Amino acid sequence: MRIGMKWLAMGSLGLALCTGCAGAEQDPSAPGEQPASDINPSTEASVVLRIEVEPGHTVTFYEPAPGALYLAEHKLPSQSFVLGAKESSDALLAFARLSPGTTIPPALQAAYDRARSLPSDVEAQASHGGGSHADDVSAMAVSSSNAATFVNNGGCDWGPRASFCRVNWANGFYATATSTSGLCGVDHYAGNGVVIQITVGGTISSVFQAAGTHAQYSLGSAGVSTTRRIDITNASGDSFHAGCRWGM
Repeated sequence: MRIGMKWLAMGSLGLALCTGCAGAEQDPSAPGEQPASDINPSTEASVVLRIEVEPGHTVTFYEPAPGALYLAEHKLPSQSFVLGAKESSDALLAFARLSPGTTIPPALQAAYDRARSLPSDVEAQASHGGGSHADDVSAMAVSSSNAATFVNNGGCDWGPRASFCRVNWANGFYATATSTSGLCGVDHYAGNGVVIQITVGGTISSVFQAAGTHAQYSLGSAGVSTTRRIDITNASGDSFHAGCRWGM
C-alpha cells in the first residue's frame, strides 16, 4: 500500500524524507502531542529532499559533507516507524519504501553513489558506550517513560556487529563501534530537548530532537567500514531511552 505523503526538492547535498516539518499543525486526533521536527538552520543546508508522510512524523536524509549520507526518522509516541533497520541504512531502500514506483531523485542517487564510493578507513573492530544515569526517573509520569514500551518495540534489538542499550537514562549518552552500518533509536520522554550528534568517520553532524518524540538515526550510509558513533548532548535534566545496533 502506498504511503500518503508529499515531498520537496531542496539544496544540493543530502536528502530528507520527513513529516510534520516546521509549521505543521498539531494532529487533532492526538491531543497533547506536538508534531515532531528535526528542522533547524544548522542542518537545513545539507537537506536535498523532504517527504511528508503524516503530520508529526518525519524521515530526513542529510549529506553534511560529500558521501556522509545519513537519515533521521522522527515520530510522535502514538505513531509507528515506517523504515526498518535495513531501509534506515540504505537511502535507496528507504526511498522505495516511502515512495514505491517513483523514480529516484537525481540528487539522492548522486549522494548515495558518493557514500558507496568512500573507502573503508578503519581495520580495528571495537565498540563501547556510556553516559550518566538519571538520579530519579520515578517522577516522570509519562507513558513513554515505561522502558518496556521502548524495549518491546525494537529499541534494544540485537545487532550482528554490536549492540548497546540504556533505558530510563539522563544527562548524556554515547555509543560507538566500527562497522559497515549503524542505527540508533532515542525515545526522549522528558526535558527540554537534546542535541543528537552523529559521527561517521571524520564527519560530525548535529540534529535537534524535541522532548516527547521518538526517533531513529542511521549512522551514515551502509557499506563502508568506519567509526559510527552517536552522542546525546545538551541533555542536562532530560530523560530518555536509547539503543544502538551495528552491522544490520
